[in-house]
Amino acid sequence: MNTWLVVGGVWAMFAVCVVLFVRGASSRADRAEETRDKAVPRRAARKASRAEV
Repeated sequence: MNTWLVVGGVWAMFAVCVVLFVRGASSRADRAEETRDKAVPRRAARKASRAEV
């Protein structure tokens, strides 16, 4: 029983670390590009609306 708890705990920790690593490695680079693309038009739109007023 005690051995199974240790094996299960190690396996669960490994699985959590793999999931966090894969999510961090793939989505962070995509998010950085998306935020850059989205930020530029919003800023341009805000400046244009202020210039019109």
